[in-house]
Amino acid sequence: MTNPPSPLRDVPPVKAPPHAGDVQLSVEGIQQRYGSFLALDDIFIDIRRGEFLTLLGPSGSGKTTLLMILAGFITPSAGRLKTAGQYITLRPAEKRQYGMVFQGYALFPHMSVAENVDFPLRIRGMDRATRRQRVARMLETVGLTEHAGKKPSALSGGQQQRVALARALVFEPEMLLLDEPFSALDKNLRGQLQDELKRIHREMGTTFVFVTHDQSEALALSSRIAIFNQGRIAQLDTPERLYTSPHDRFVAEFLGRMNLLPLSDVQRNGRRVTGRFGTAPLSALGERHFAHDALLIGIRPEQLEVALERDDAGARNWLEVTLTERTYQGHSLDLTLAGADHSVLTTSIAMTHPAASLPLGERLWLHWGIDEGIVLEA
Repeated sequence: MTNPPSPLRDVPPVKAPPHAGDVQLSVEGIQQRYGSFLALDDIFIDIRRGEFLTLLGPSGSGKTTLLMILAGFITPSAGRLKTAGQYITLRPAEKRQYGMVFQGYALFPHMSVAENVDFPLRIRGMDRATRRQRVARMLETVGLTEHAGKKPSALSGGQQQRVALARALVFEPEMLLLDEPFSALDKNLRGQLQDELKRIHREMGTTFVFVTHDQSEALALSSRIAIFNQGRIAQLDTPERLYTSPHDRFVAEFLGRMNLLPLSDVQRNGRRVTGRFGTAPLSALGERHFAHDALLIGIRPEQLEVALERDDAGARNWLEVTLTERTYQGHSLDLTLAGADHSVLTTSIAMTHPAASLPLGERLWLHWGIDEGIVLEA
């Protein structure tokens, strides 16, 4: 199957719009086809200078494909990339001045740590004195000065990933692209390296584009997150807005835990959406227009409060549930609860909460403010 020519391939540069100075790289209508399979479909992103942008999504959603297109390793089937008023869609990877950190480190095993970090400077023809200064400074930045003479095989996985990061940053790239760099590391080490990566980003000011399928990692690191689903961007926003105001059910469920309560007898009164979940009347504030009447109320577990008895004071939703499971988490208990129509809800309580000692099968109440739920299409 032959792809039709794209109207957005490299064309003469156009005059930059006003206030475009903060945009470092524009992704304009990028598509990527493999035969009849559409891996990326009409992707538009303005990557801002100095930001930490995360491409987040499940496996096969297109995020790594886009990263490879940004790097210049894949030529898109359609669309274009623009930076500084120039279209670079067909520019070779080695001429893009972008650093790359791979999932598998890709270090040279026969070279020392310092030689690995020095390599991109040497192939660029930089003089030896400048190279030594840069390598020393970068090894200090990533905390590997004492390991400069070691071979990669003598390092831990976390240390090897620091070498890869130093090598990608030492030539002062215009942008750093990171393809799931922490996926092979254990949980504690991942947390440590996430903190280091945030510090390095803050100190260097380089634009980072980071690919992951780990939601907590994306929330912890990013200034903005693009959530991918089946080759398209489902939503692009700050971590806070994505978490509190997801546009659809996919985003709500993918980014953190979400309890979803389907509504019947839905009515709208201004911003207020009301309906019934089983026999319980529920309300939420819905800002957007919905094309269909099949709606859900989404509520995060941490927004739910647990009570042994119902108290109707205040503008709150109340829902009677059955305790079906609890999981000890040290400082807290995770509760699994059964609601109407065999629905499953989750929340957490402190070990000192009165409900912590209740037997399984006990009835209790969940309640939350009407302005805390999110209205979503089912």
